[in-house]
Amino acid sequence: MASTTLTPARPDPSSPPVPGNPGEMAVLRGLLTGAGFTADAVCARTAIESIYDFRSIREGRTTGIELNDRLDLLIRLFMDVELVERSTVDALLSGEETQVLERLGLLSIYRVDARLRHAAVLLYPTESLWIISDLNVAPTGPADTVLSDDSVYPAVTKNTRHFLSSLPKTPCDSFLELCAGTGIAALLAAKYARHTWAADITERSTRFAEFNAALNGIENFSAVRGDLYQPVAGQLFDRIVAHPPYMPSLEQKYIFRDGGDDGEQVTRRIIAGLAEHLRPGGRLYCTCMITERRGAPAEGRIRAMLGTHEAEFDVLLVSFRSFEPTEYYFQLALQGRAALEEVVQRHRIFRDLEVENLLYGSMVIQRKSEVRPAFTARRQAGQGLGTKDVERLLKWEASIAKTGDPEWLMDARPMTSPHCRVRLDQRLRQGDWILEQCFLSTTAPFVVEAKCPGWTPSLLARCDGQRTTREHLEFLKDTGAVSRDVPGSELIRLIRSLIGGGFLRLPGDE
Repeated sequence: MASTTLTPARPDPSSPPVPGNPGEMAVLRGLLTGAGFTADAVCARTAIESIYDFRSIREGRTTGIELNDRLDLLIRLFMDVELVERSTVDALLSGEETQVLERLGLLSIYRVDARLRHAAVLLYPTESLWIISDLNVAPTGPADTVLSDDSVYPAVTKNTRHFLSSLPKTPCDSFLELCAGTGIAALLAAKYARHTWAADITERSTRFAEFNAALNGIENFSAVRGDLYQPVAGQLFDRIVAHPPYMPSLEQKYIFRDGGDDGEQVTRRIIAGLAEHLRPGGRLYCTCMITERRGAPAEGRIRAMLGTHEAEFDVLLVSFRSFEPTEYYFQLALQGRAALEEVVQRHRIFRDLEVENLLYGSMVIQRKSEVRPAFTARRQAGQGLGTKDVERLLKWEASIAKTGDPEWLMDARPMTSPHCRVRLDQRLRQGDWILEQCFLSTTAPFVVEAKCPGWTPSLLARCDGQRTTREHLEFLKDTGAVSRDVPGSELIRLIRSLIGGGFLRLPGDE
């Protein structure tokens, strides 16, 4: 292995790691690459399906616990956060590799026994990157969380997966990640954006994001420190993304987590700043918790946060799950994760704010680039939901906002979704079953249920992508399902609603 010049040792082992010189970073990348330290390899070695399912030895994992090669060693040190004998480290790594790990502040000598080594940070492969973040456990003791108020939280949580999976991977010019932490969203976006920025209020996060960029050899990336938009004042972006602190909190214990009494303290300010920082046609993608309040559904509250500029923006909210707030925190208390006194305090706050539900989901706020009314929409996430489904819905809602009931739908050839289901409510009356209500439902890509006319199932049975809406209308009239004088505009309105609900699709929408 080629030699490299080593930078001076860091005087404070608790300070954030600082990227080394190019030679040192090359040695580190060579170690990770040569060891096969990839998400797929870690999953195979520890018998899990996804890196987001990783469990440490202290969390009960019983597979992949031998130390036979360099991959085992990296997992043990940087993901399990276990103590390892120096002799084992020396047997599996070269002297230069060990020195680089120590000089960069990734590997430490155990203060109680100099014969042992342990990780100073978490280091893990995820989403085709290598990422470092703060340790969330001590090298000894139980699997309890050990964090400082400005800790850089791991980027391999299931909530992070929800956030990242909501982001489109389409080209853009300028990309901004707010509340960036490790900077993982901006680092991933560097593959398709001209330049990306990762902004965070803590110096620690900024330093970790800088290290992660250097570790992955990403150059079209800037880590900037400041309060939300402050470090990028005066700049406009095509895409802004955020996974902000959103947990309702009585005090700010963790900067990455706590979002004030209602959890919306940071989210409100992100949305309010869009008018100054989002280009026409640009979008905000934000995954967080939003409160539903008496007489004020979450999607309407998001629109209100846009202030005087709200008419310039479309709002789409995709919810994943919702919680009754007091019950949610009472369950945390039963699990030992909150005090009963805290539950009482939170209940009073939620009552005073008239909060009825906590809704966890992803929002897309789009700045219009054409003259038309703005739209507000909401959906419940369903099976296999992907960014293409969200994009399709955004395009459809924008089209309807612009044209209303489009006449061209008469010549469209709709297709019934394979996920569409019909439920008929019938009542026995004088020996015959009489249809009282007809409901449609679908579970993919969104969960939607809708009441519809009783003849709708026969219409959907014929929507195969071959017949036009005009032909369907003639069929309904010929069979007596609808009156001869029913105008085509009525069927257009129904078809429009069925497409918006995901019960029908148009050819080319796959």
